[in-house]
Amino acid sequence: MNLIITINRLDMGGAARMVYELVKNIDINIFTVKIVCIDGKTGSHLEDQMLNENFNIIFLKNPRLQKKSFFCKVINKLFSVFFDIVSITYLCKELSKLKPDIIHAHQYGIWAGFWSIRRKIPLITTVHSRPDGAFNRITEKIILRLCIFFHCIIFAAISEYNLELIKTYWHLDSKNSCYVNNGINISNFHFIPHETITFINVSRQDKNKNQSLILRAFSRLYRENQSIPFKLYLVGDGDCHNLLVKEAENLGISAQVIFTGYVSSSEQYLSDSDIYISSSNREGLSLSILEAMAAGLPIISTDAGGVRDLAGENGFLIPCNDENALYTAMKELRDNKELRLAKGKKSLEMVQDYSSLSMAKNYCAIYQELVGAQN
Repeated sequence: MNLIITINRLDMGGAARMVYELVKNIDINIFTVKIVCIDGKTGSHLEDQMLNENFNIIFLKNPRLQKKSFFCKVINKLFSVFFDIVSITYLCKELSKLKPDIIHAHQYGIWAGFWSIRRKIPLITTVHSRPDGAFNRITEKIILRLCIFFHCIIFAAISEYNLELIKTYWHLDSKNSCYVNNGINISNFHFIPHETITFINVSRQDKNKNQSLILRAFSRLYRENQSIPFKLYLVGDGDCHNLLVKEAENLGISAQVIFTGYVSSSEQYLSDSDIYISSSNREGLSLSILEAMAAGLPIISTDAGGVRDLAGENGFLIPCNDENALYTAMKELRDNKELRLAKGKKSLEMVQDYSSLSMAKNYCAIYQELVGAQN
């Protein structure tokens, strides 16, 4: 069976990492898999890793101006729809060459829906975030609505919670919607005993991920009692990285906060930590939280979407942007070792349902069912 996966780029985001785990665990005796990247190469570590592991990846030409000058940004913004149409044309030509039996679209890989409608090839798209935050480009919305109208698309949510949101938002029923848990390689993660109690966040550093909330709550804990040794890892990079470094300086906690910058793998930092914090305003089903659970860490998370399926019994689920609630949860887990260990043990129990192998098996069953129904 010829499976084509379409995605905008293979950066270090959750969608690209999910594609990596999916393709890594697909049964190659049944499926021939090719990945089509609409925006071309990014040079990311994940992309290099996939190429080194001989993933079959096709990089399309990106029609947009690649320089980061103000002029190029303005041109790309003004002519975004035109550039989208050019990219869709490139994508459709490539799909005609590849002749897929089924297409699995991620992010604005949904553009493959235009080709899918014409050729009557089944299409499944994974919705990696809340539906109101997904498929925001004009071209995405148009093709999405066409796919729904012609009944040629299946929406896959990454959590039960997100499934209900998706069904309500796009007026779907069980025939054209399902959910498949995101998955990780659980065996990669472990906990190493250490002395200093350590909080950690692994994420893109931007306004949505809201690491400023973590810094403010951590600062309160530190000012309250500086005799207790504890620290914070902020693992990652992004638009807000320099602002967060400056905020830590202003709060007087620079010595206690370790900004790692971009890292290719978070395993080492998770193994050296005790408590994971997710402070997002919006979230689908966080792979970073799953990885922290696999490392045996209790979870403190804002109630930002699909993460409510992951946090609660194994930690604390708090309101979004609630500094007092975060401070209280951090203090309780820091000061209560028995609670911390019990919640971490619960994380390990819960994460067993989120293996990458299980995710791949579930998607493969959907692919076979859709192609079988088509024939």
